[in-house]
Amino acid sequence: MTTKHLTEPELDQHLRRTLQAVAATIDGEPTAAPKRRRLGRRTMVGLGAVTIAVPMAAGAFYGVGSEYVDKIPPDNVIVAGSIDENRYWLVESSSTDDCGNPEPGAELVVEDRNILGREWNTLGITYGDPRIVRRGGQIMGWCGYDVSDALADPARSDSGGSFVDDTFLLRYAVHPAVTALRVTIDGSTQRIEVHSLNGAGYAIFEVPADSAQYTVELLIDGEVVPGSRETRAVPEPR
Repeated sequence: MTTKHLTEPELDQHLRRTLQAVAATIDGEPTAAPKRRRLGRRTMVGLGAVTIAVPMAAGAFYGVGSEYVDKIPPDNVIVAGSIDENRYWLVESSSTDDCGNPEPGAELVVEDRNILGREWNTLGITYGDPRIVRRGGQIMGWCGYDVSDALADPARSDSGGSFVDDTFLLRYAVHPAVTALRVTIDGSTQRIEVHSLNGAGYAIFEVPADSAQYTVELLIDGEVVPGSRETRAVPEPR
């Protein structure tokens, strides 16, 4: 099974170094750091963004956009929830890749990080591996996603975790055949619904910060996908 996670860079330079490492992992070639550029709305990431506490990889994306929060709740909501009256929404992505193509997947919008009139501040998650674009041996960004490896492995999941107040909020992107997640936290098991979007499945769930670990299993029509079980420790809040 392959599970991929993301982290929030505190500075743009840190994000560039992280993307360089991710790209090198994908194709095995050392390269210069890319210049990140996003054009879509709901994709601003900065020092005020929700804290991320696990490493970034191919399935999760950041974006920087110039548009401003004009509507709360946002449009195209997939899942809505709240943590201590701080509302959040998993929405259909509205960002673009470095070729101007629509970015597949979903984005997390947290209410207290997206104030009306200010820039959108969100975190995205998608399924598959980004197609790296090079020019003169340097990484220029990515254009589209290759889902061939992902679709060949129903046990694969791409995920991202972010702290909202005292809760660790997990976003998952899974194979389109997966119908639910089975999540076990502190001995209690719950079934998390998966929502179909752009040829993949997306889900979100909460883990209390005082929990030691959580276990996720992917389900297809109630049956556990072989090789999909994964147990991870809950990171310390930053």
